[in-house]
Amino acid sequence: MISRKIEVALIIIGAVIFVLFGVSGASMIAARNDDQLTTTLYQQLLEELPDGEAATYPEFIENFQSFGIMVVILAVISIVAGILAIFMLKGNKRPKPAGILLLIVGILIGFLQFGIALFGSLFYVIVGMMALLRKPKYEPGS
Repeated sequence: MISRKIEVALIIIGAVIFVLFGVSGASMIAARNDDQLTTTLYQQLLEELPDGEAATYPEFIENFQSFGIMVVILAVISIVAGILAIFMLKGNKRPKPAGILLLIVGILIGFLQFGIALFGSLFYVIVGMMALLRKPKYEPGS
């Protein structure tokens, strides 16, 4: 029997990163109600982009909130997938489905998001590969 403590620890680290990612998304959603903050962010956006390329202020607010909702949804999906994978890896019951789940979630989240989510995705992809590739040691005579 293989000890899956390393995989579980890496999944927990990845899930914590996705929790932080979800908190940043929730902050984006909450920022919609703070006019001073959104105005400041919009002014910074106008300074960075060439003339005519920036969205209008109402479009900016709507996009900001939509992105925040997407971030929260992706974080929740990632955390739930990590918890499911931990249960599948406990006792080495179903390591292959757990590895496939983590690989799929890690790759999809890695492509859909940037920044801190890439670190969580990296942990999930590493653990997915470990779960698929680690085999029990063969002991002669057993």
